[in-house]
Amino acid sequence: MFLSSKYKVAVVDVPTILSNSPEIQSLKISQDKQMEELNTMISKAQNDIINEPNRSKALEKEATYRKQIEDKKKQIDEEYNNKISQITLKIKSLISNEAKKTNYNLVLPTGMVVSGGEDITNDIVKKLK
Repeated sequence: MFLSSKYKVAVVDVPTILSNSPEIQSLKISQDKQMEELNTMISKAQNDIINEPNRSKALEKEATYRKQIEDKKKQIDEEYNNKISQITLKIKSLISNEAKKTNYNLVLPTGMVVSGGEDITNDIVKKLK
């Protein structure tokens, strides 16, 4: 099958786009902060359990802390996944709009292309800022 010369293919370097996204950078900072808070919570729980002289109370505290930590971790993961999904949709829409505006019929990630295609990564990165 031969493609007509009017068939235009673009490529994008997805990791470059993601690393240049202010929203991704902000999300990473937020995620790091939440993980620090979770680690602090774990340390406090460990100290409280270790310093509890009553064995049965220590076991009760451990179960309570374990549930709190698991709930917090689940909340952090869900929030992160929701935000990543929103950002990904926004970036896909940006790529799609740029492709339509510049008359590309197909846009592929650079990792899937051995040769060919016009790289529009920088155009997308500029629009992210």
